[in-house]
Amino acid sequence: MSAQEEKVLLSACGYGRVAIVRRPDGLFCLYQHWRWPPASQSSFGVTPVEDRRWSASYDPRLYDVTDPLPGIYGIMAEAEREATSLLGLAAW
Repeated sequence: MSAQEEKVLLSACGYGRVAIVRRPDGLFCLYQHWRWPPASQSSFGVTPVEDRRWSASYDPRLYDVTDPLPGIYGIMAEAEREATSLLGLAAW
């Protein structure tokens, strides 16, 4: 799938990523991805332990492994409010 990312928000820690994607019908949806921090990887026995934080760079493979979150947004501001909430960022 080729997703048209309009905006990408990252959590304060860098391990969470939410992309606001424009759908073919012009509305917006959200895709969310999280990575485990090194401490969590160690506690669950994941090896090798890596500190891999997200970036806002576009990677089409992200959209091959997950479906959009429930919810469709008519305007960017609505989608951005929800993305901000999901990442635990301060409300604006």
